[in-house]
Amino acid sequence: MSHQAGGDEMALRRRRHPRTAAPLDNEDLLGEILLRVPPMPSSLLRAALVSKLWEGVAAAPAFRRRFVAHHRRPPVLGFFEKGDGELVFTPILDRPDRIPRARFSLRPGGDGDDFPFNSWVLLGCRHGWVLMVIRFWPMFLVFHPVSGDCRSVDIPSDFLQCVHDFSGGVLCAVGDDQGHVHGDCHPCPFKVVLVGTREKQDLTVAWVYSSETGMWGDQVSTTQPCAGLVYNLPGMVNRLPCTLVGNVLYWLLHGSDNGILEFDLDSQRLAVTERPSSAGINRGNSRIIRLEDGSVGLAVFLYPSFNMWKRKVSSQGVASWVRHKIIDIHKIIGLPRRIKTGKGAIVGYSEDANAVFISVSGYLQYYAFIVQLEAMQSRKLNQIFFEKSYHLFAHFYTAGTVPAIEPTQQQSTVPAIEPPQLQGT
Repeated sequence: MSHQAGGDEMALRRRRHPRTAAPLDNEDLLGEILLRVPPMPSSLLRAALVSKLWEGVAAAPAFRRRFVAHHRRPPVLGFFEKGDGELVFTPILDRPDRIPRARFSLRPGGDGDDFPFNSWVLLGCRHGWVLMVIRFWPMFLVFHPVSGDCRSVDIPSDFLQCVHDFSGGVLCAVGDDQGHVHGDCHPCPFKVVLVGTREKQDLTVAWVYSSETGMWGDQVSTTQPCAGLVYNLPGMVNRLPCTLVGNVLYWLLHGSDNGILEFDLDSQRLAVTERPSSAGINRGNSRIIRLEDGSVGLAVFLYPSFNMWKRKVSSQGVASWVRHKIIDIHKIIGLPRRIKTGKGAIVGYSEDANAVFISVSGYLQYYAFIVQLEAMQSRKLNQIFFEKSYHLFAHFYTAGTVPAIEPTQQQSTVPAIEPPQLQGT
């Protein structure tokens, strides 16, 4: 057979049996594979280095939305605390997912000394935003660490004239019922909720600020006296963050009633409800949590037992608390029982990731863990927690998909804020 005849026969075979694309060259199939990689900061970046095709799939905005929707819960990248006048970010992930400390840290007064150390308080993290209050000036700072966006929100003057203690919370303005997945919210609008106790009547009042309108809403008040927002310390700020369940914010109260303050953002209803009457619950070992079915829960760490309570509402609208789970913490954190420990504490919680920070301490022994509450899986942290409140930061942060921000540039994003001229000074 001639070479010409052989060539014609091979060409005919190629036409009859066209070459199919390799599985990893198929964009649709590749997208399904990348969709299932862990939502860690380096995952998509490393995948994008494989080829131009992989990079195009991983960087596509439509894929990013699918990726976030698939995983639902963002990983905890680290935590925030106040240190030496600076908002300090401490990473908890190992390399290559570890975020540099300076990337997310912030000096609220910028590079100058505008804000004295004791003049501001860190109130919490949620949906990618960090909330701080400047007590003496007075205003909120709302900081988005991933983008570096930092905004100031003035506190209503009539609020400051009538309250002796206060607290607050920040949240994304887009609700869960709108198909939105939190943890990748910027540049979505946000809300700030401000609550405080009136000096004379002991009634609690609340306002809501919207970044969409740039205005505070109408005042909402409880109908019954409410004490214990700030542990019977007038003029102070509640440093324990609130918890968001559904579209309701909850604060643990401390004092004579030991109740729970709740603010429904939909109905604009502010009320005080009872918490479990179990002994041993205090501000150091308990946190209001969101349970796996979306209901309100309370986690109480009475070493070595980790207890979870669930609030149930009857058909008549009567609420009561029942024990949901009792867990031997040794089965979760892996500490040998021969280690003699004195007490346990819950020092942080993130409803975004549904995870808590716990500490176990005894004589010259200190241990710290992060516990994922749905799976009840833990990881030991190389930290020692001395305070009662640390602020977990959870986000679908993907290295390489946001503008590169040098540490000095990150800290210079705070807007210049001139202190108001106080009357009588």
